[in-house]
Amino acid sequence: MKTSLRFLGLTTLCLVLAATAGAQTSSTTGSDETTRPATTTFDGDTGLWYVPTAETLARGAFSASVFRAGTNYIEGFSNVSDIAGTFSYGIYRGVQLFTSFKFDTRIDRDLRPLFSSTANAVDVGGVMPRYPLVADGWSGDNIGDWTVGLKINFLNEEQQKPVSAALRASFKIPTGDEEAGVSTGQVDTFFDFVLSKEARQTIELAGYGGVAVRGEPDGVSLSNGLRWGFGVGYPSRTPVRFTGEITGEVPFDDTVTLTRTIVGFDGSRAPTSSVSHKYTGATIGLTYQHLNGFFLGGGVTWNMPSEDRNRPGFVTDEPDESGDFLDYQFRLGFSPGVRKYVPPPPPPPPPPPPPPPANRPPTVTARCEPCTVEAGRTSTVTATAQDPDGDTLTYRWTAPSGTLQQPADRQTLWTASQQEGPVQLTVTVNDGKGGTANATTVIQVMRPPPVVELTFEDVYFDFDRSSLRPEALRLLDDAVAKLQANATRNIIIEGHTCNIGTAEYNLALGERRATSVRDYLTSRGVPAGRLEIRSYGEERPKFDNAREETRRLNRRAALVVRVQ
Repeated sequence: MKTSLRFLGLTTLCLVLAATAGAQTSSTTGSDETTRPATTTFDGDTGLWYVPTAETLARGAFSASVFRAGTNYIEGFSNVSDIAGTFSYGIYRGVQLFTSFKFDTRIDRDLRPLFSSTANAVDVGGVMPRYPLVADGWSGDNIGDWTVGLKINFLNEEQQKPVSAALRASFKIPTGDEEAGVSTGQVDTFFDFVLSKEARQTIELAGYGGVAVRGEPDGVSLSNGLRWGFGVGYPSRTPVRFTGEITGEVPFDDTVTLTRTIVGFDGSRAPTSSVSHKYTGATIGLTYQHLNGFFLGGGVTWNMPSEDRNRPGFVTDEPDESGDFLDYQFRLGFSPGVRKYVPPPPPPPPPPPPPPPANRPPTVTARCEPCTVEAGRTSTVTATAQDPDGDTLTYRWTAPSGTLQQPADRQTLWTASQQEGPVQLTVTVNDGKGGTANATTVIQVMRPPPVVELTFEDVYFDFDRSSLRPEALRLLDDAVAKLQANATRNIIIEGHTCNIGTAEYNLALGERRATSVRDYLTSRGVPAGRLEIRSYGEERPKFDNAREETRRLNRRAALVVRVQ
């Protein structure tokens, strides 16, 4: 490789210079108290190195940088070196426009012959999926492609959210030389979802995932892919920061297919089917950033997969193996930082409280509902109290007889004893500061009325009939009078039959007889809720069914007082 070991010494020098400068600078960077340090990615937006963060520049702020990036690919033992300039601008709160233009792209392909389709070269002898049109061992210096994108932040730690999140869309515009192989000549589109978090103001964590939609040159079938990456920056707010990242892309199809002929400079022909490997890159770097936002950094990237170029069957134009997986990175730029959470200023101390006013006692009234009850029955007693100072009041009910259910409540049930006469209940309220008030209410306890035994005559029906006889109306009118005089008593209307007919028929006939009685009673003003009907059919004969003179007496409806 032409861009491998020769630059490792320069990388080491950059790291040493950045560390030395950082040791002589204060421990915190940032232009003011509302921002924290940040750098740019190779694509131009805010991020670690290649991995973006979900943060965006403030509205009207901008950043710019120059990158040198080196990437190695297993296909042809190839190395791609890019020098790019980036620019980013905060066009709105949470919306960042970014761009990266490759001023110089150089591709070095070491495999000889340039293409090979032999069995032992199946993994390395085909075209590069990113640069399938390369046909020279050394491309020379060429203008590369241009990337433009937009990042939209919709969750931000500045607003005390647990993480920051953003959507990023970008496009690779084919400004590179297609004939030199440094561009496909087609537009690529990228969509990414980005998450990041600064933990304890010390370590920056970031990750993204998305898709790459690759434009296909004529005669070349390329695969779209799944992009991913995650990284860490530490410490996140000091002048010198360590960066560690892993990025990659997994193609959806592991084959690149050619329907056109690509002939190398040595006359070799690219195979019609090439392996499309998944790509993984691990980058570590060290960056120094001044208080004014300018930064300088260097690092190295290991690319995977790799292959041993010195194994039998491979011929390359350089014996150096380390350049197949290792290359250096360099960047120089400016970023004003990203917004951080700034707590609001503490409120002014409150004025001293005024002296407390003298305590004023509460007032209370008591009432009962009802105020006349039978012995053993209940009444609800309620206290209505007010405190002029707004103090919290407590209640205590007392009574010389009977039982209070909740004597400490403002409202409670009182159960009368069996002793007749007036009972005075007293409620006492207390404001907890020495103020009290009392109120009384009197409940008259009365002896309960004697229980009236109600009896009703049976109502008889003709055979297989449920209509009421004229003499039944007299009996039911008497039942109406008794029920109206005893409004608390409810009855069950039982329907009965003789044993002639099936049990099912007689059960239905008994229900019709009971219904006829109920309908008459309700028509005379007895509420339907006090009446319940039941049919026993022939199951409960009151008289002997063996003889007709007694059997007819079973065709009846009985009115029975319901036990409460």
